Amino acid sequence: MTRRPILISLTALTALALALPSIPLHLLLFVANLPTSFSSASWRGIGELEIRGIQHGSALRIKAVTIRFDPTLFRGQLAEVRLYGAEGWLSRLENTQSTGQSLPLRIHRLMVADSTLQLDNLGPGIPTAPLRLGDTTPLLFTDVHFGPNAKSDSPTVQSATIERLIFYSPNDPLAPVLAFPKIDIVFTWDELLHHHIRSLIISNPTIYLGDDLFAFVDRVQEKKTTPSPSSTPYEIGYFSLTDGDLSVSIYGQPVLPLPVHFAAEQRNLALSDFTQLQLSTRFTIPPSDLKYPDYDLSVLNLRGNLYFSLGQDSQGKRAKNVVPTLFADQITFRKLTAENLSIAVTVNPQGIYGRASALLGGGSLDGGFSLEFLSDLPWSAWSSTSKMESRVITDALTPGSFQLQSKVDALVSVNAQGKNIRGGYGTISFREGGRLQIPALQAAADRIPKDWSWIKQGSARAALEVIRNYGFAEGEIRAVYQPPAGRLTLNLRGPEGKRDITLNWLPPGS
Repeated sequence: MTRRPILISLTALTALALALPSIPLHLLLFVANLPTSFSSASWRGIGELEIRGIQHGSALRIKAVTIRFDPTLFRGQLAEVRLYGAEGWLSRLENTQSTGQSLPLRIHRLMVADSTLQLDNLGPGIPTAPLRLGDTTPLLFTDVHFGPNAKSDSPTVQSATIERLIFYSPNDPLAPVLAFPKIDIVFTWDELLHHHIRSLIISNPTIYLGDDLFAFVDRVQEKKTTPSPSSTPYEIGYFSLTDGDLSVSIYGQPVLPLPVHFAAEQRNLALSDFTQLQLSTRFTIPPSDLKYPDYDLSVLNLRGNLYFSLGQDSQGKRAKNVVPTLFADQITFRKLTAENLSIAVTVNPQGIYGRASALLGGGSLDGGFSLEFLSDLPWSAWSSTSKMESRVITDALTPGSFQLQSKVDALVSVNAQGKNIRGGYGTISFREGGRLQIPALQAAADRIPKDWSWIKQGSARAALEVIRNYGFAEGEIRAVYQPPAGRLTLNLRGPEGKRDITLNWLPPGS
């Protein structure tokens, strides 16, 4: 007779659980001592339960969860879980795991849609980055394990893709400083909770070189603290970065994409936080050929390295700069070719500074430039040559019309603010003599009017002949530009006499 009341009680409890599933769920959470609450629960069909308004401490909140059961439930397993509108904080979720208060649980299929994971533990000082999960297409994970003792002899390898992760300037919320269109991660759940990632592959990131990047670095450094000795470092089995882009950014606006890509590959990385990635990885600029047919410009075998010192250098000293170093076998403009080109650029909080050198026309070519991050964007550039054969240039740029054969030393300098040239000068010295030929003047001589008097015709031909073919022992060309006017002077000395020519350029209406 005692079995009958027990059977009736079990039947009543089962009916109550089926009718009001929230009651046994609240009881289960109370017994498990979990910091989890929810607003409502209802059955959507046989073996399928929907729970709404879930709050798991301060680590996780979920709009709705759909759970599908099968007989494996009695072994602590769920057939399928679907999460909608979830928002979690990675550091708090890790702390929850470390407390040991969660129950061992295995989920065969976990689907996540329209959710956000706040990456708030990438490193001290790095701003929290929202990671969108299942934004357009739900993410599917299989064989997911939760709980302190939920370890598998052969854990299932998972993969996930992070898309459109962008860090912005602290001074301008619309100015990007780092952009990651796609990051692929391979992991197992147990390893991820212990800061181990099997592979991390970053595709086509962009670094915006400018004052906003260094303002971002300053903000990171201000908030950075000494890591705790007990903190677990990140371990990355394989790291790869491909097709990285560099773009010069001025006042939050990308103004000059650089025509180079950078890459990196490293195995077995150990990082206390992700700010150390720049120091633990060698970034290279893979060899490539560049061609710009519209400008008749080509670069052969461009390659190099990229060095980051954002916050500190490899010796732990404070430093803030990015240094791309480039090399090329040849650079050709029209038919003018320079060889053994090297360029070193330094980008720091004050501006962009560069030096370049090459071999041209049997001599050496050196140059440099600077651009300061000030409101009027002042910049300057200079170039010098030594013992260069000038005919190499005239044959390439002015074939058949202007030829200058001599060993020359030259210096050119330009100063500007933004797009406005503020001044410039240049000198070309012919210390070993040479010959000036302007074949195009013959065509001018042939066009002298026949109806001119013989005296006038002869004077015109003599004036043209003076500079059409002239051998000289020494000489100099000087050019000065001081807006709005400029002047060019040519002074040559030789056995055939002096040749002094001055050309003045004045703006229209002067």
